[in-house]
Amino acid sequence: MGWEGWVEEQLAPDEAADEECQRRIREARLLIEYEVAPPKAEGGGAKMMMGAKGPRKVKENRPLSLLDQPIEKVFPMYGKDGVPFSEKSRAMEEVMMAAMLRAVYSRWQVREMLVDFWHNHFNVNGDKDESIALALPSYDRMIRSHALGNFRALLEVVAKSAAMLYYLDGVESRASPANENFARELFELHTLGVRHYVNHLHTKWREVPGALEGKPEGYIDQDVYEAARAFTGWTVENGNEDDEGVKRPLTGKFMMHEAWHDPYQKRVLATEFDSQRPGLEDGSRVLDLVARHPATARFISEKLCRRFVSDEPPKALVQRAAAEFAAAADAPDQIARVLRLILQSPEFRDAQPGKFKRPLEFLASYLRAVGAEFAPRMDVVYQLEGMGQRLFRWTTPTGHPDVSGYWQGGTFLLRRWNLPFQFRDDSWKGIAVCHFLTHTPPECRTLGQVLDHWSGRLIGGSAPEKIRSALLRVLADSDEANAETAFDGEDKDRDQRLASCIALLAVTPEFQYR
Repeated sequence: MGWEGWVEEQLAPDEAADEECQRRIREARLLIEYEVAPPKAEGGGAKMMMGAKGPRKVKENRPLSLLDQPIEKVFPMYGKDGVPFSEKSRAMEEVMMAAMLRAVYSRWQVREMLVDFWHNHFNVNGDKDESIALALPSYDRMIRSHALGNFRALLEVVAKSAAMLYYLDGVESRASPANENFARELFELHTLGVRHYVNHLHTKWREVPGALEGKPEGYIDQDVYEAARAFTGWTVENGNEDDEGVKRPLTGKFMMHEAWHDPYQKRVLATEFDSQRPGLEDGSRVLDLVARHPATARFISEKLCRRFVSDEPPKALVQRAAAEFAAAADAPDQIARVLRLILQSPEFRDAQPGKFKRPLEFLASYLRAVGAEFAPRMDVVYQLEGMGQRLFRWTTPTGHPDVSGYWQGGTFLLRRWNLPFQFRDDSWKGIAVCHFLTHTPPECRTLGQVLDHWSGRLIGGSAPEKIRSALLRVLADSDEANAETAFDGEDKDRDQRLASCIALLAVTPEFQYR
């Protein structure tokens, strides 16, 4: 197929060809466990109703049944005191399980990397509020379906999502005063980027270079304030009673509440908005302006190059990617076109491994390399958090850092290095099952042949000479070993020696980078 053919296949993923991954998601089970207190007697207090039994215990291994449900089937749990928190948080946990399974088993690894990229770019924290946790399956599907599509279309589904509206408090934003959270992050993190915030240089819109020609080079606080006004009334069907005494449906779907919208004249990025325009039109026009701004093309392109190429992406590649981003602004596959340019560029092909794997990348690449059977649980989520990656629970709107220095903190590294040695522990029983001998070809009879096979699988070549002799001794469980020594003994003993050798390969510098 060749590299170019592989890239083209990855940029047009066929769901039918990913049946193995989909089957594993369908067959996955996730434990849910909690207690339900018995009903209390009338009048309150601690006294139970006559004849009531003690707490009812729930302990079930359930399928990921919320993952594909429309939001109106999941969100009605919001605000219901009688629904245990474990039932509400499960929606987020199912998204976590599916993300880990896809990272290991999906054929479409470029899309999975992009989905992770967009989740960080448009970060929401599922721990902030139950509304966000309940909306995460829908939010993930939105991002997944637009990950390779058009940026402007992606921007709109994010702006209208219950997850983002609750995370940045837009759900209650109304005229006088408007909530600025989403508008500020829209400019600073989602589109133009903080480097194009020029309020420290200019405080009036006319002063911004290019503004009088309708092409301001950056944005100022006035743009944020005016954009916030444009988004007033963008809210969610959350079952609340509006000021008019009308109770909304409880679906989690987007709704435009015109009574909350600021209808008066606005000016965003040197563009005049007439008064008395519909609220949906005002907000959509802001999205049009920021999505097409040249700074957005540069900002998104630089972030994509940083994610896929290096922490310090080549400037020439960023410029070409930005030009493609702008030229394809109306294309339904705009993002795929930009990524094609990046992945087929000389800079990408010539780049040395320099991107330090994120914890989930590290785990997934190890499990794929050793041919493990993987059945994720929340224990894995907690392990990843110990290495610095909080799946769908990063606190701030920035998303996880995308430079190596963050992931290389001392505690994070120690937990990472310990992980491959933990797969034989009881705590991982049933999560990752590795049969190393099964994946060792029978023709590999000597220690050297076995080591070359496994170093090829994990690091793409021979083990570095400085550690090769040490790895041979581990494989032999003897100080008297060389490459020609036979790899013999009982299968159980050989498998254990292999496990130790492979774990050591997984903590080499060569395996930490891609």
